[in-house]
Amino acid sequence: MKVDAREIFYNILIDMDKDKIESTIISKPSQIPSIIKEIYRRCIKVIDFHTDSVKFSIYGELNEILIHYFLSMAMIPSERKIKYHNDLEIDLVIPTLKQLRIDSTRALVISFEKNLDSNIINMHINRLLKIQPNKNNIWLIFGNYYELPDLYKEFTAFVHDDFMKEPFKPLSCIVDEINAFIEKNKIRSFKILPSTSKL
Repeated sequence: MKVDAREIFYNILIDMDKDKIESTIISKPSQIPSIIKEIYRRCIKVIDFHTDSVKFSIYGELNEILIHYFLSMAMIPSERKIKYHNDLEIDLVIPTLKQLRIDSTRALVISFEKNLDSNIINMHINRLLKIQPNKNNIWLIFGNYYELPDLYKEFTAFVHDDFMKEPFKPLSCIVDEINAFIEKNKIRSFKILPSTSKL
């Protein structure tokens, strides 16, 4: 039976009062990390009985849905599911593929890892490096990864807070991290989020 990560996510949003959450994101963006943690905590309860490989895949899908949702709510410029040269799919680019092509130092490539096979992850990363040669600007989003292979330590890697340990960063802070990147690189946005200097 296929698990619908989107259905899980939006059912949890409804249970938590979706309208209130969206109002809080706009009026009190400093609460975004705690909202992300609570949503993910509830998601884990729903999918915890699955096997590790299934859970890893579901976590990857949930990460993608969750981050797309918060980027939309925060009005952060991004492009999703981009086909590049017909053989490479990029999960997420901030702010745009055009910016990535013009100046890759001012663009993020974000990859949502959904497979436990490190060979598959490595192959995908090597292909991403062809379009984004700056390893610091390739962000890897894991669900429940306990050990980070040495290869990935050159990249910025996020994992859900409950599984977080160095050198990972907590997933709950990713919107703040993206906002800080946008400010540092003077990328135009709709400024729903306050300056990171005020957070």
